[in-house]
Amino acid sequence: MSGDISAKDSPTNGVFPPICEPEASMSFGEPLHVSVTRGTSRFESIQRSLSKQSSMVDEETTAGGAFDLMTWLTGRQQQQGPPFSTRVGLAFDGLSVFGDNVRDRHIATLATPFWKLIKAARNGFGVTEMFKKTPEEHRLLLNKMSGVVEAGEMLLVLGRPGSGCSTLLRVLGNRRKTYRQIDGNVSYGGLTPDEVDKRYRSQVAYCAEEDYHYASLTVRQTLDFAIQCKMPSSSVLEDRAGYKADFLDALLDMYGLTGCADTIVGNSEIRGVSGGERKRVSIAEQMAAGASVDIWDGSTRGLDSSTALDYVRSLRITTDVLHKSTIASIYQASDDIYKLFDKVMVIDNGRQLYFGPSNEAVAYFEALGVQKPLRQTSSDFLTGITQLNERRVAPGFEDRVPRSAEDFERVWQASAQRTLVTQQVAEFESQVQNDKRSTIIREFVDRTKMGAGSSSLRKRSRYSTTFLYQTAQLLQREMRVLWGSRVEHLLVIFTYAVFAALMALTFLRISDDSSGVRVKGALLFMVLSFVALTEESGVASAMTNRRVLAKHRRLTFFHPAALSMVQSAIEIVLTIIKCAVFASEVYFATNLTRTAPAFFTFTLVLTALCTCMTEFFRLMGNGMPDIDTGLTVSGITLLFWIMLSGYMQTTAQMHGYFRWISYIDPLAYGFKAMMANEFKGLELKCTGASLVPSGPGFDNVAHQVCTLPGARPGELFVQGRDYLAQALQIYVDDRWKHFAAIIGFWALFVIASALIVEFVEFGASSHSINVYKRRRPRVNLATEDLVAESSKLSHSTEGSTASGSTLTWKYINYTVPVKGGSKQLLDNVSGYLKPGTLTALMGASGAGKTTLLDALSQRKTIGTLRGEMLMSGMPLPRSFRRSTGYAEQQDVHASLITVREALRFSAYLRQSALVPDAEKNEYVERVIYLLDMGGIADCLIGEPESGEGISLEERKRLTIGIELVSRPKILFLDEPTSGLDAQASFNVVQLLRRLAGEGLTILCTVHQPSSMLFEQFTSLLLLARGGQAVYFGELGEDAQTMLGYFERCGAPKCPPTANPAEYILSLAGNTDIDWPQMWRDSPELDTMLAELDRINQDSRAHGLPSDLDDNRRFARSYWYQIVRVTRRMLLVYWRNLDYQLTNFILQIIAALCIGLAYLGLNDSVAHLVNKANALFLAACLNIFITNQVVPEYLRQKRLYRRESSTNQYGSLAFTVSTFVTELPFLIAACTLFVVVYYWTAGLNTSPDRIGFFYLSYI
Repeated sequence: MSGDISAKDSPTNGVFPPICEPEASMSFGEPLHVSVTRGTSRFESIQRSLSKQSSMVDEETTAGGAFDLMTWLTGRQQQQGPPFSTRVGLAFDGLSVFGDNVRDRHIATLATPFWKLIKAARNGFGVTEMFKKTPEEHRLLLNKMSGVVEAGEMLLVLGRPGSGCSTLLRVLGNRRKTYRQIDGNVSYGGLTPDEVDKRYRSQVAYCAEEDYHYASLTVRQTLDFAIQCKMPSSSVLEDRAGYKADFLDALLDMYGLTGCADTIVGNSEIRGVSGGERKRVSIAEQMAAGASVDIWDGSTRGLDSSTALDYVRSLRITTDVLHKSTIASIYQASDDIYKLFDKVMVIDNGRQLYFGPSNEAVAYFEALGVQKPLRQTSSDFLTGITQLNERRVAPGFEDRVPRSAEDFERVWQASAQRTLVTQQVAEFESQVQNDKRSTIIREFVDRTKMGAGSSSLRKRSRYSTTFLYQTAQLLQREMRVLWGSRVEHLLVIFTYAVFAALMALTFLRISDDSSGVRVKGALLFMVLSFVALTEESGVASAMTNRRVLAKHRRLTFFHPAALSMVQSAIEIVLTIIKCAVFASEVYFATNLTRTAPAFFTFTLVLTALCTCMTEFFRLMGNGMPDIDTGLTVSGITLLFWIMLSGYMQTTAQMHGYFRWISYIDPLAYGFKAMMANEFKGLELKCTGASLVPSGPGFDNVAHQVCTLPGARPGELFVQGRDYLAQALQIYVDDRWKHFAAIIGFWALFVIASALIVEFVEFGASSHSINVYKRRRPRVNLATEDLVAESSKLSHSTEGSTASGSTLTWKYINYTVPVKGGSKQLLDNVSGYLKPGTLTALMGASGAGKTTLLDALSQRKTIGTLRGEMLMSGMPLPRSFRRSTGYAEQQDVHASLITVREALRFSAYLRQSALVPDAEKNEYVERVIYLLDMGGIADCLIGEPESGEGISLEERKRLTIGIELVSRPKILFLDEPTSGLDAQASFNVVQLLRRLAGEGLTILCTVHQPSSMLFEQFTSLLLLARGGQAVYFGELGEDAQTMLGYFERCGAPKCPPTANPAEYILSLAGNTDIDWPQMWRDSPELDTMLAELDRINQDSRAHGLPSDLDDNRRFARSYWYQIVRVTRRMLLVYWRNLDYQLTNFILQIIAALCIGLAYLGLNDSVAHLVNKANALFLAACLNIFITNQVVPEYLRQKRLYRRESSTNQYGSLAFTVSTFVTELPFLIAACTLFVVVYYWTAGLNTSPDRIGFFYLSYI
């Protein structure tokens, strides 16, 4: 394309090339195209109109008439006005990175702590190891990497998944904390990594492969906040509002987000923008950060090839215009993308194979004897350079070509190119010293900081804006987040209202005489207990957006402490509302003191206590590494606080070893303040049992005595203050001191939480660690057997079971409700799938590809779906979902089972009951071999954020494998090659082609197919934005059938060397021609509809396949489902060490606390109430256990939703297995509790009482 910007166009000699060709446009799948000229002029507009220093430069650059962009940009850089960055550049030399030693890492189970204890005892508990100086072994992740990326240069890092690309990018992005050791030097324009981290972190930005955002914020709000957080100082910016508006519009235009600007971002649980659009939000957000060194890790994942090219073009523009240093790793990069980079670095197995100009890399390896196939892209060739089964060796080099990564590294270290890199590193260091670049960077960053001119502390800060300014912006954002999640908060208020009503009915109209004294105390105790227990959910809430906070912390958007304080302030408002509702219901219905001061004091204390407990649980959420630990620690603390609050035991009754806790107990101060408020003006009349003697015939007051504490001789009335002082050691005059103590605790929790989020960062390991089973199953299939049988994936004892079925759909329309109406996502889409075909579903990001897959596979649960869908010419049977496979875009798996166990689980439940288990296992082994998962077959799947388990690329292969082992009639795949390297992608598509050749019906979406990959498909369905069809039909040889259609409709001829996939995607995004209307008017559509009707007629003659005609929803019986799901869940619980240990620890510590608090109870009347209190606390412990169970249940439910969508098993199997699995572990934990608690508390020791208590407690 004539308007492409390549690396050779970069301004290396002081002359910026013209970039105003109309062809150089970026569509990003949007109707609005963004040209290079438009992007550049947008920067011009921002600079010329908003910077205080721009006027002088403008006059100089426009004096000659035409606007000279290079001269103007040079002047702007000298004035350092926004949004420009300063020249930094980076160099690294001898960079080696070491991680944890992962040798002999095995899956932990409940037995692991005991084995470790035995092993430690054998070794003398480590005493002998203290005298041994054994060096700690680390795992080598990167070995002696070197290179230079100057300002204005772009570096492409290539390597297969697991080769070390992400590790290199993370280290260059100055994310070092999770690595064991880093050797070598890294220089950021003369700044050391430590100096960058402390003061200039904003100049280096790293964008991870995953996308984390606030789901309830819109795209516009997300980017607006990012711009606000990087607002420059007023000394360089005059019109902040204008700058923000222009910059926001520029980002929306440049990244094709204008059409979804007011749509929420969403996530896997909340519907929002598409996956590709979410990726572009991440890109735009980092662009708003304004770093001088931008590092992008797999940032094209989820983008179609046309959008990926446009995105890299945008990187080229910003790198050239703003003199950035850009480093990116991209899988399956096209040649057009490859040419945009100045330099390329090839690594494999943590070893550097090449670093240098991108246009010389292929020649370097060809000189070593590796041949590049004619139609293979340069990036694919370089990525697979060490793969013996992928590369081609030139004639005469068979014995000389390097074979392994180590061989290539040795050749590289001895090469002239490596010597040149060493010279470039030395020249870079010399240059940054000569031009005092580090000093310039410091002055530039300090001058653009808000308030840096008036405070030396601001100059030392790593943040661009002041703490007060950040607080204001965070307040605005958190209010938007609050509004987005308003339903959740309304439910909380509703919960408070319901429990208030129940409490009011329970304690309705309490008497004001002596008979109501104890009842009032019980009511107030229940009020504070309810508040404390309800607010414990704040532990999980505090952890919800931890990864978003970590990203914003690294981008230096704001002080995390500012966010903590803003959330505390907003929580006060919410607490006032729910406490006002609660108090209004409870206070008057229960007949508490009906005076205005007493009511408002009660509400004030309740609000303060509720706010205090909210902050405490937020502190637990922020300060604990995971939710299980957070709930355990908070639960134990809360149990102590409730037990020692002053109602169950007065201070005088407490044992000395626990009494000190009451002084650091907010609930104790709350209880005292409430009691003092209620009783301070009361005059209690002694009635009933409070009078001695009492009963018939004892009516003479002169002969009766009031036994209520605080009573005076000869008086039948007791002052409330006297009662409190005598009975509970509570003094009315101290009520405001108690209130002040609550406020003090609240302030302490707020400060502690702010300090923790500011200085403590919890994160997973920077690289995934494989963890294996100790005893691996013996597999009968040998490797040679797998190779020989790999072409027989679809054969069973009954013959071929992979014969697919036809699927047709006609005029499919799908709409979803939106604010103010509905939105159409699919618009009259028609098509068909035939056995033996591999159909590609393509389109720009947000065109509706995933939506169509969901609709065809019957996964849509909201909205309105209209149209005709037939399977084998008949309406879809109940067995449709179990007989079709759907590899979704989101990789959702059971984290605590191995790859082989996950595949077997799917095969057992989804294949026919007529197929023996041994044959299913054999089939699983073949899938493992074909997907190249033999090395990880017995590896724990894990979670991406945990640092243990398989990589993202391996998870994608597992997702595909789980669907393949079910032997589906129709296979749907959503982006099966996303995140895979070229060879892995080609292997996957080749496997799909082989399965299609055996009769399977396959439809899959692809985003960035190379020419070689695109050739594997037989048919294509192309969608434009809005869910409208652009083309459906066969591709033909070399895609000539498809290309012929577009050329007949007026499209320019596709060049012979161009990638047809990229060609058609660029056409689909072109608004000059209405391609959907062109398709609707074409004879090809009429031909396709006629073929669709013919397929249905022929299929009806044969009817549904016998295994689908049974109309059964599930392949296996309910009993079989229950057994299989229970076995897997038992295995998961056995390996869930954190969850089980925290549960056991909670039970044991709770038993000790309650037992020791009521130590030495006997059967006397005086101890009767204490026994009741001890039993009450034991019953309350179930609330804490429930709080621990809920997060684990939600994790299992998320997995159930994924697996039930393919009808693997039903809700009955999930419910029963959950109960059966939890029961044995619960019994074990409860047994420990009873053993420790029962005898310590001195309860009745007769066998029948012990047994009854034990069963009741369980």
